[in-house]
Amino acid sequence: MKNRKSKIAFMVFLISLVCGIAFAIRFPQLFSFNNKKSLDKWREKVFTGRVLYTVNLVDSGGYLSAQSEKSASGIFYRLSFHAVKKPMVSWKWKVVKFPAKKSTGDTQEGWIEKDDYAARVYIIFPSFLFSRTKSLEYVWDKDLPEGLILTSPFFENIKIIVAESGENNLGNWVFEERNIREDFKKAFGREPGVVGAVAIMTDSDNTISTAEAWYDELRVGYANEE
Repeated sequence: MKNRKSKIAFMVFLISLVCGIAFAIRFPQLFSFNNKKSLDKWREKVFTGRVLYTVNLVDSGGYLSAQSEKSASGIFYRLSFHAVKKPMVSWKWKVVKFPAKKSTGDTQEGWIEKDDYAARVYIIFPSFLFSRTKSLEYVWDKDLPEGLILTSPFFENIKIIVAESGENNLGNWVFEERNIREDFKKAFGREPGVVGAVAIMTDSDNTISTAEAWYDELRVGYANEE
């Protein structure tokens, strides 16, 4: 129950902040995590222990490392753009270690215990009314099939989209590009509104295990180039 309350609190906390004034930025916005100040305008909310988010510099630039040990915390960045006009988001991620979930083949059995993911990218659509706030949550899961859309066990307006699945690419960088508008329509059956924040989370609190993922080149707020 503590973990359940924590993850609901994550959404409430995000909503309370993204409804305020967003940073004045130009779009598209690219987060490259290639210098020690890359996280200066990101904010963190700690729930069940602290996930270690660090910028690691390498010869090719850098990346964001997220290491979770029985913990759940997220980082987020406030911004503002309309998902109909600028519907695209892309990023690179690498899973180093998945949380220790038990695979049963049933997406609903032990749902709350399964709500740990090595890698998550959130797109938040805030509203002053909590019940109207919506979120797309892209995840990389070891067992759930790619393309599956689920409703979060904690809040019905969080839709979990399995963007990457399996262990074939474990330890490798994988590029993702998503059309937020199209995903939102599939998940909620209507057009999206304004995006108020993006967030990143790696967690392993429900499974009482460890998880690790790397993130880089998160790009948001651009038009479909096809």
